Amino acid sequence: ATEDALKVGRYHCLREGWDDAFLSFMKSGGFSPSKKVEKIDVPSLILWGRQDGILDGKEFADKFVETLPDAELCWVEECGHVPHLEQPEFTAEKIASFLRSDKFE
Repeated sequence: ATEDALKVGRYHCLREGWDDAFLSFMKSGGFSPSKKVEKIDVPSLILWGRQDGILDGKEFADKFVETLPDAELCWVEECGHVPHLEQPEFTAEKIASFLRSDKFE
């Protein structure tokens, strides 16, 4: 990732009150998106950074594909957790191509 991408990715951590908010979030049990994924009933494009060090694609990407009724997985090479910052041109093209596909006719 570029230096700018790293700064943008961590900006929220530098905000006043972040430490208290993060602690409160963790005490609450955090966010559980896995319980909500199966409720998505529209075509979905899953963009996953091949080198994601936060959520292992080998473990999680296939779970999304299996759970979403109409999902398409696209690996983003030379990319970590934030494809839109690390590989913006590739990411934008994949999203545009997906939206132009016959899934939305």
